[in-house]
Amino acid sequence: MEMGVDTEILAAVFLDLASRSIGFDQGEWEITEAWVQQGADGEEVHIRIAKRKDHMLSCPKCGGRAGVYDTREHSWRHLDLWGLRTYVHCMVPRAQCDHCGVRTVPVPWVTRKNNREPFTKPMEAQVIKGAQRSTAKAVAETVGENDTKIWGVINRAVAQAREGADYSDVTKVGLDETAKARGQSYISVMMDLEGRRVVAVADGKDNKVVDELCDQLEAHRGDRRAVTDVTRDMSGPFAKGVRRNMPQAHQTIDKFHVTQLFTKATDEVRNAERKECDEKNELLKGTKYVWLKREENLTERQARIRAELDPKKSHLKTARACQMSEGMRDVYQKATREEAEEALKRLCSWMMHSNVKRMKTVAKTIRENWEDILNWWDSRVTNAILEGTNSLIQSIKRASRGFRNADYFTSMIFLRHGKLEFEALQG
Repeated sequence: MEMGVDTEILAAVFLDLASRSIGFDQGEWEITEAWVQQGADGEEVHIRIAKRKDHMLSCPKCGGRAGVYDTREHSWRHLDLWGLRTYVHCMVPRAQCDHCGVRTVPVPWVTRKNNREPFTKPMEAQVIKGAQRSTAKAVAETVGENDTKIWGVINRAVAQAREGADYSDVTKVGLDETAKARGQSYISVMMDLEGRRVVAVADGKDNKVVDELCDQLEAHRGDRRAVTDVTRDMSGPFAKGVRRNMPQAHQTIDKFHVTQLFTKATDEVRNAERKECDEKNELLKGTKYVWLKREENLTERQARIRAELDPKKSHLKTARACQMSEGMRDVYQKATREEAEEALKRLCSWMMHSNVKRMKTVAKTIRENWEDILNWWDSRVTNAILEGTNSLIQSIKRASRGFRNADYFTSMIFLRHGKLEFEALQG
């Protein structure tokens, strides 16, 4: 129903918007009608576009001259004009090609050639930009659509962008796992350490997951045989998977995971020691970060407590475990592999001869991964970028309060951390 809006002005506004943000070819397509009507949620703007009758039709596949087989109605949600929901309509022709048969003619205001997307290109760009900063649910609420439709757009945009991804220059990768849900549900991530981008995501964390990660790398022009360095945690399955898929790669256990092993063990010693007697419980109550923080980062109060509970004074196992953790940090300050190896030998010997059972287990783990830990002094590669990305990945999960579909989680990881080029965001 006509609501009194000047259709010539409306057409001019849309043509200007199209020419600037969609690449709308006004020589091939034209606005034939524009109107405002009452919709379910208020007034709506509707714009009809048609292919100019005097413009030659070409086959979308071979580019040859083609006739019109028929036309089919398509509609798309567009960016709101004047604060009103806006829709674009078009009777899209299907070309009849002598060589290729019947082919639907793609329209320039939609990113994918089948024209079946629910949004125009600028509307899709708004969705993608929104999802890069917020949750799909929040984006859906902002644009007034259901989140299922938003997820469909995100998944297809990510899939299309990944098709064009080029990993041929990837030579240094980091591997790590992260929980995708509560319990023992994990995904594994491969990151290009130099490009600072996620290049592969796969379910699970066993040695076979490395096969899948490498397959994904090679599906996008990468080469597992070209990888020179792999940094990883102390996961045995990862080590086995890397040896099978990238035997030429120099494996390094990331120093973050080594220091994390010591930190976690120190806290476990504290928790266990608190339960030994009331006196120790009173001494250790509220001291978690006294032991977990580096000495130079302690507050004045925390430094005082650590000094008062020095092992020479208190004989606390927690205090000795803390000193062992500081010893591992000191190892990483050594300039050469040889110096580090000597310091690590002394540290492990001390731990094995102590009465701190949990730290003896840590020493055994260090010895089992001896060469790959020491490889850091040769490669100097770390998972710091990947660890930071994993923190952001977990924040995605928390903000969305979990994902009802695992593919949604993967799509969001690539959307935010894959450094992909999305057609809807291109010029």
